[in-house]
Amino acid sequence: MIMLQSDHPDIIEFIISKMQNPRVLRFLIENTEDELIKKLAKEKLKFTPLTGVEKNIYQGIVNFKNIEGHGGFEPAAIREAEEKLRDGGTYSVHEPDFLSGANISVCVTSEFMEAVENDDYYELRFPDVDNYNDEEKKYYDEHWHEVGDVREWEKLGFKVRVHRRIKARELWNLINICATYSAEPGIFFIDNANEKTNAVAYGQRVVATNPCGSGKFASR
Repeated sequence: MIMLQSDHPDIIEFIISKMQNPRVLRFLIENTEDELIKKLAKEKLKFTPLTGVEKNIYQGIVNFKNIEGHGGFEPAAIREAEEKLRDGGTYSVHEPDFLSGANISVCVTSEFMEAVENDDYYELRFPDVDNYNDEEKKYYDEHWHEVGDVREWEKLGFKVRVHRRIKARELWNLINICATYSAEPGIFFIDNANEKTNAVAYGQRVVATNPCGSGKFASR
């Protein structure tokens, strides 16, 4: 299981990373208002133009459309040929096997869900390492893996950079569209988990889970 928190600057690319359905990618490009989602969906989408021979073959199939018996071609084959000619080629995806050996889930924060419910913007943030002094960079290198949550890092007094602001519902819709048509990413309500786990009694907290364990906190 690979998990990334909803406020991470790479969260959009992470959500799209395992999408293998070119039609869904085209749907995202045509329907989202967020330019980064469009850009990343376009980068994931692969287009292969038809050769001259392929055009002739598909046109030959379409020519049987209005002939009785359709020349032996099934209606679905004729529709597919029409689609190929309309698009001028074939859509597929780059790196279809990327992360194929792992499940992915988004660690959804309470702040994110509040922004979704209120139709607000949501900030994607990360420690502002580029502007840290040597002492701060050293502390980051030695301790960030122990904290791992930009909200907690900020409470420690370190500068945090807002990489971009996105409409929370655009991000929420992206998660749901990709989950519906590729079964990933999953969602894990990280704050809900930490409110309910007894690990806090031992000075610990939940940062991730395996695929089987995520179901318990997959709903609010």
